Formats: sequence, structure tokens, C-alpha cells
Amino acid sequence: MNKRNQLRLLALAGAMAPLSAMAHTGHEVAGFVQGILHPLSGADHLLVMLAVGLMAVGKTHDMSSRTRIAVPAAFLLAMVAGTLLAMTGLSVPFVEQGIVVSVIAAGVLLALAVRFSLVAGIAVASGFALFHGLAHGAELPLAVHPLAYIAGFLITTSVLLVAGTRLGQLADSYSMGMVSRIAGVAVAAFGVLAAV
Repeated sequence: MNKRNQLRLLALAGAMAPLSAMAHTGHEVAGFVQGILHPLSGADHLLVMLAVGLMAVGKTHDMSSRTRIAVPAAFLLAMVAGTLLAMTGLSVPFVEQGIVVSVIAAGVLLALAVRFSLVAGIAVASGFALFHGLAHGAELPLAVHPLAYIAGFLITTSVLLVAGTRLGQLADSYSMGMVSRIAGVAVAAFGVLAAV
């Protein structure tokens, strides 16, 4: 791998070093800027979204560009659905625990290089996203501008999903399949530490 690609991987790893472990810890949810920053404020969001992007590249039986778009798009849609459900007053117990489980599961799936059909990949990504969306929606009554906040976190979520997909494509192009496995181990280890 040339130095430029090594620097890209290093920059991505640096971006994964968050200020706090979980992003749902009483932060400000006032508007657009806070929505943009929210997914970057906790490793739970960063790791799951990057993991879903990685899974979309190399962990499905269908290696088409359709998969690279469909799996992250399903994540976004399910996250919005979870947000809207929570905003309607639906109370789901153990949302934070569901988020931790999504981190661990995403890591294990990557580490084991589990291959999915397109439908299964969409279902797994959607399941992860639902918990993240429910957590977002539960916070929104505190927001001054809820729609602006939602727009902000959707933009950053999209960027993180694309970053994961691009990292997977980069690893694929250099025949570095171990990158996803190593990332999976790191993601799962973080999830286990967060659970304790």
C-alpha cells in the first residue's frame, strides 16, 4: 500500500477516536449544527455506520454497486423510521442496550466475514439503524428545531456510511480483506467494553 493510502487509513482511524463513548448522554439537540455533530460525538454511531459501509462492500453475495447503495440507504431509512416512531411517543425499552448490541454484532459480523444476501444485508443494517433512530427521536422533544436537527444528523450519517463503503472499496482494491476483519474485531471489542 502506498503512503497516500496509508495516510487515508490513518486519517479514518483518527476520525474514529470520539470525545465520548456513547452519543446519547445529555448533549445539546438544538438544531442543524448539533445534528451534524451528533454522530461524531460518540463511537457507537461512528463504528456502526462505518461497519455498515464496510459490510455493504464485501460482505454480501451480490457484489454489485446496487448493494453498495441499498444497504446504506436501508440504514438511513430505518434510522428515520425509528426517529419518527420515537417522536410519536412510542417508548421502546432498552434502546441504549440495543445500540450496544448493534455495535458488537456489527463487529462480529465483520470479523467473521459473514456474507449476506442483499435482502439479509438490508435487514441487518435496518435492525441496527432502528435503535439509533429511536434514540435520536427520544431526544428530539428537547430540540429547538427538530427538523433541522434531523437533517443535520442524516447528512453526517450519510457521510459516515459513504466513508465506510469507500474504506471497504479501498481495502478491496488492494486485496486487503483483513482490514474488514481487523476493523470488525476492534468494533466488537469496543462494544463489549461499552457494555461493561
